[in-house]
Amino acid sequence: MLKKIDIYILKNLSVAFFISFFIISAVMMIGNVIKIYDIIFASGSSLDRVFKIFLYTMLFLSIFSIPMALTIAINYVYSEMSNNSEITAIRSSGISLARVYLPSLVFTFAVFIFLAYDMAFISPKANLHYKDEIVKAFRNKIYMNLKPSTFYKNLGGVMWVNSISADHKHLTNVFFSNNNDVFVAKKGILKDTYNGILADFSSVKAYFKKKDGWEFGSFKKYAISFIIKEINKKPSGIRYMNLPELIQQYKKTNDSDALYKINKIISMSLSIFSLSLIAFSFGITFSRSGKSAGIIVSLFLFFGLYILLAFAGSLYKSYGVIAPIYAPTVLMFVIGLYMFYKKIKM
Repeated sequence: MLKKIDIYILKNLSVAFFISFFIISAVMMIGNVIKIYDIIFASGSSLDRVFKIFLYTMLFLSIFSIPMALTIAINYVYSEMSNNSEITAIRSSGISLARVYLPSLVFTFAVFIFLAYDMAFISPKANLHYKDEIVKAFRNKIYMNLKPSTFYKNLGGVMWVNSISADHKHLTNVFFSNNNDVFVAKKGILKDTYNGILADFSSVKAYFKKKDGWEFGSFKKYAISFIIKEINKKPSGIRYMNLPELIQQYKKTNDSDALYKINKIISMSLSIFSLSLIAFSFGITFSRSGKSAGIIVSLFLFFGLYILLAFAGSLYKSYGVIAPIYAPTVLMFVIGLYMFYKKIKM
């Protein structure tokens, strides 16, 4: 009988988890894509690049969507079982609530393994590839839309060029104007950077806006960066390193940011057990109030946990103390364990 109950709960948890994961991922992706819609879907964008951007978005946001999906799945399954009197029937047959939770503990452990691997290896590289594809799409947008004898307005100003080379990178007779600068240049070269394009101009005559008027200047060289401001970290940055790279970085340089991220991966991965206990307890507690009540409270605690983790990160960066990174996870686990204990003793 117990085996059938375990399989039944695990099956329901799996279905609820994957449905929740894809819904949450879709919502997160839509929110992220809205901010860069004009870059992704600019003329010349390929379906392959759009697909990669969506995929990498889902992967690097999975460190949040996985814990949220687990929280919702456990809360939903046990709330549904309580509403259908299945929990009452199981308990009346002599099976304790602690034993009823066991399948969820097994499922949580499996999710913990995947989340730890995700945070340590998948998410950092997905974030790097996502940024890379966004920058490629941004460059492509400029190269495809910057045409000879045509004013182009999406560079923080207006650019006009007389002629462009076949590779879209060599310009002649350039005019550029924004709120503060106006200049003409005989030649220009567009160079790819990690977060956009660097435009190097030569033989430049420029006007600069000042409080009391305009100032004129002539330059042999003049450079302007066209970048995506959100991408302010180089590809070699700590945030894009996987766990072995972080450990190696810390061993070589004693980098405090690397040490922080190593411990953050451990703390955030372990927090999954706290969320599991709380979701189970609320699933039983709020069954009569409707499934949404327990889910809302569980997610409220989930966001509270990650706000505390962010605050702990600030404390670490200010004082260099590791303990605060683990404090929110330990605190939430104690709360979850207390709620679980009270529930199984009812």
